[in-house]
Amino acid sequence: MRITRSLVSRAAFGAAMVVGLVAVTAAAKSTSPSVAMFGGPWISIESPVNPYIGSTSGGLFLVHTYIHQNPADLPVSGRAEGLVDGRRRSVPLALARSGQTGTYIARREWGEKGIWTVLVTAMPEAKNGWSIQAVVDVGTDGAIEKVSIPRAGHTARVLTDAEVEQELRDRAKATVAVRAN
Repeated sequence: MRITRSLVSRAAFGAAMVVGLVAVTAAAKSTSPSVAMFGGPWISIESPVNPYIGSTSGGLFLVHTYIHQNPADLPVSGRAEGLVDGRRRSVPLALARSGQTGTYIARREWGEKGIWTVLVTAMPEAKNGWSIQAVVDVGTDGAIEKVSIPRAGHTARVLTDAEVEQELRDRAKATVAVRAN
């Protein structure tokens, strides 16, 4: 009798687990990506852009967005923040889709002068901490100098306007110091 009860209990537990997994999978498919994900989004920058792919030709860099390891079309926004002749400028960017899932093209939409930092944010309107930002420092020659993902411990975060301002001022001072030597 005990063996039968044990087998029945295990079968009931197994069935409950299967039903639970099916319910979670169904919920994940029926809700928005920001709600149903198990883990957060990710963003990466690709440079240089392959000039032999027509849809990306002329891009300064490509933006790739992911949910875990899977490319995913996420809402993205971008803006270039710069210092031109000592004055702050902000230029919103139009990130174009490349035709590949989760890939967007960033073109240079700001002027040739100045020091610029491009901020690309995936899921910019997320209220639950799911936003992730790539910070792309563009040199005076138009080349990408550095790419970073701001973090607070192990969690990705978005830079504040004050942090962007300070970074631009520090980069401008470094450029002047190098030219003076």
